[in-house]
Amino acid sequence: MLSEVKLKIRLRNTLFIASKKENPYWRAFYASGYGVIDNDSLVLHPVEVLYLIENGKGMLLINDDKISLEDAYRLISRRIRDILRLYLVYRDIRERGYIIRPLHSDLTPFEIYERGKNHLQDESFALILVAEAGKEIRLEELSQALKQAKRYNKLLIVALIDEIGEITYYQIDETLVEETILKIYRK
Repeated sequence: MLSEVKLKIRLRNTLFIASKKENPYWRAFYASGYGVIDNDSLVLHPVEVLYLIENGKGMLLINDDKISLEDAYRLISRRIRDILRLYLVYRDIRERGYIIRPLHSDLTPFEIYERGKNHLQDESFALILVAEAGKEIRLEELSQALKQAKRYNKLLIVALIDEIGEITYYQIDETLVEETILKIYRK
């Protein structure tokens, strides 16, 4: 019975909303790390919407029509340029058993919680910077991300996506002082 529960998500203006009235199990989704509460709704980030649809735990409704994963991706990718990179990292970390929460930051778009911990009672332990193999990472950006992580007493983890979509994670402890452009390749 509970495996059949799907979060009904609707697009309102530019937000993905799951109404509490329409979703009696919204608390279970929130406790599992999805969305932020806004009055009578659970507001979801686009990567959360894609993940829930892909895993059969959510459905996106536009004018009461159920939208496929492919159509949802097309709709979201028109507004968020790097949605595929973000989604690959989000899905990978979720599937490894961690709670990952989107942040309103282009530099570090996610925070991650230790396995067995949750966002309701615990602090996240790391911020995630998403990078693509073969594309430059400006040292200034890396340095800013590290400063941001240290300011909040968190680790900085770089999620490096290679050419075939595999992800390798690197913990960054310090950056160089010289100005340079860093390209990371995985052999």
